[in-house]
Amino acid sequence: MKSKNFLEFSPECSGLKKIPQTFGSYQFFNQEGEIIYIGKARNLRARINSYWQKSTKHSPAKYAMVDQVKKIEWIETESEIEALLLEANLIKKHQPVFNITLRDDKRYAYLKISTEERWPRIFITRKIEHSGRYFGPFTSVESIRETLKVIRKIWSFRTCRVLPKAPCLYYRIGKCPGCCDEKIMEEDYRKTISAIILFLEGGRQKIVQGLKKEISDCEVKFKKSTGKNREKIEQNLCFLKFRLRNLEKVLEHANILSLGEKYAADVVELAKILNLEKVPKRIEGYDISNTLGNESVGSMVVFEDGEVARSKYRKFRIRDENLEGDVYMLQEVLSRRFARIKKEEENSEQKNIWGVPDLIILDGARQQLNMSMRLLRKFKLDIPIIAISKGGGLRSARARDKIFFPEEKKPLELSLSSPALHIIKRVRDEAHRFAINYHRKLRSRKILGK
Repeated sequence: MKSKNFLEFSPECSGLKKIPQTFGSYQFFNQEGEIIYIGKARNLRARINSYWQKSTKHSPAKYAMVDQVKKIEWIETESEIEALLLEANLIKKHQPVFNITLRDDKRYAYLKISTEERWPRIFITRKIEHSGRYFGPFTSVESIRETLKVIRKIWSFRTCRVLPKAPCLYYRIGKCPGCCDEKIMEEDYRKTISAIILFLEGGRQKIVQGLKKEISDCEVKFKKSTGKNREKIEQNLCFLKFRLRNLEKVLEHANILSLGEKYAADVVELAKILNLEKVPKRIEGYDISNTLGNESVGSMVVFEDGEVARSKYRKFRIRDENLEGDVYMLQEVLSRRFARIKKEEENSEQKNIWGVPDLIILDGARQQLNMSMRLLRKFKLDIPIIAISKGGGLRSARARDKIFFPEEKKPLELSLSSPALHIIKRVRDEAHRFAINYHRKLRSRKILGK
């Protein structure tokens, strides 16, 4: 990140030409020296200039903001992602009045499926609530619209906010199954929604295989059938084959958010929530497993760009058999890990370098986090670290997860639909699974006397 620059501004000012054409975040100040608006840009000069171009049409609120600008500051960044994170962090810190007024375009957009409704609808939203299924985040609303167009070539679904009293145009052109008039059975519509969810989760080939099986089963029935029943089965068979051809054609040409892209986007959202200076490329997760203190082990799992990197996982067998409690066992694991980081820093030419994490996630609560912070200070390391635990120690999927931050008294509770929570839980759960599997393996060896 580069240094901060500023420009005293007036409508007649020619200094706007001095603003660089780089990525960055910009801040508008009023006469009193207060920040009234913070934004980001791929091209700082072009973006800032756009506010005062005669051809630009603003909303009344934006005109009011532009009239108050007396000073402009900007901070250059190396990438658009860095500019996005910087903007988000500055907004949280300063809470500019016009960011609150004009926040309509300052959030990622998501695709929501309202699974909590009897007839789920699919629509674009920027607000994440506690119910429903969300896909994204998408950096472009247009990319979601394209995704919806692709989906609608395969399945018809409801989009209306309130069910009308009679079927609308979408039903007549085959884009909606007619939920309002129950033209489709609820069970069949739920199957459609399940297929769309599977499609968005990356299971497109499973859908293709499922259709092929339906066709195969239908062909067997067709050969055995006679009379009117044979005609009915033949019609269904033709429909299934048409649907398969259409699906394969759409998948061949569609450019839809992949599961890997979603994971990468989850990491970006995580960086925003945690106020990180950069997107964490490498995330390490840690957990402890033992049975009444016996065969105690620790695990380190690694996620890169939001996806598991299994070849970089590491196992730790607890060396001090006198240790009692997961906190002290985790302390031994982290001490060994941090010592290795320092060793690698001092000797970059050594073989089998593990690398340095951009974020550490612990399966634990305040005790584990406080201990790890003391270790980071001891080893003079500056690595962002958080801990996540279930309320009351519960492991239920519906139990609220609490995220603990250094020097923060109260833990954060994110919405169950939060992409940031998704990636944190994936790291925590994978560290838990890996630790348990290693512990069970050691326990089995001891029982068998190997």
